[in-house]
Amino acid sequence: MFPSVKAQNMERLLSYFCDGIVERSSETIGMEVETSFVNSAGQPASIEESQRVFRSLLEYGWEIKQRKASLLTEIADNSGNKILYELGRQNLELATRPSAASQVVQEGQSILAQLYGAAERQGLVPHFEPILATDEDLLVIPDERDATWLALDGRVALAPLAKISAVQFTIEVSASDAIRCLNQLGRSAEKFLAHYPQDKIWRDYIANSQAGYSPMRYGGPLLFADRHNYCLELSKNDVIQKGRLVPYDLVKDLDIPLYLRSIWWYFRLKRYGNRLCIEVRPLARQSDELLASQLRLTLDAMNL
Repeated sequence: MFPSVKAQNMERLLSYFCDGIVERSSETIGMEVETSFVNSAGQPASIEESQRVFRSLLEYGWEIKQRKASLLTEIADNSGNKILYELGRQNLELATRPSAASQVVQEGQSILAQLYGAAERQGLVPHFEPILATDEDLLVIPDERDATWLALDGRVALAPLAKISAVQFTIEVSASDAIRCLNQLGRSAEKFLAHYPQDKIWRDYIANSQAGYSPMRYGGPLLFADRHNYCLELSKNDVIQKGRLVPYDLVKDLDIPLYLRSIWWYFRLKRYGNRLCIEVRPLARQSDELLASQLRLTLDAMNL
């Protein structure tokens, strides 16, 4: 007998997180920092203003990586650092290149300073808060993935996510140590959530979406027996296909990276090439001076 679609998908998921993974050779970390920008009156940056920020950075050696029609949606420097939209027209995300724990925050702060300079030239300043208090609809749809979610969720549910800003760290781990680290983070979840007001907005999004998501699609399980158990828990979530949810058991040719990006657990495994990483998500955007302590909280929770 041929294996079922469910069995094939489970085998592919497990293979994705296991096959060809090399042991960690160094403590390599990537950082994502989302920042809302406002004008002198405290109003969110317009799409025209944020576009001018992108174009200003192009004059300083940044290059265009993605467009959507006439909009610049992602730029990068010659070291591999990226700046892109994060749902909100005013919310620009810095995604740093992977680097050592001793360097990632300092290098990120240096690039943020470039971003702030470009914003200042447009009359904008960074807003160091996790939630931007405004009644405006700030939602922009920078790529096809986000367009799919808009069609699936409805604007009323999705729009509040455009007003929140977070920090995320993606930390390389050894395959043999990945589940231990995930579980350590899970046991420390309350330490993260105590300073993460976006949690309620995310839960409201799941509840209000037209899609009918499982409540466990956000936050997720906090403890796992092994990588097989991790994949089993993942597989309980339906797959987004052509603007609708399809049961995991029925999906052929599962796009694993896209599937994983649509399951918003607090702490989740990610694969980059032959490296296995953990992405730590529930960190609120605060001042740049607190980035180092947020990283320290994360590494201490993982016992690294």
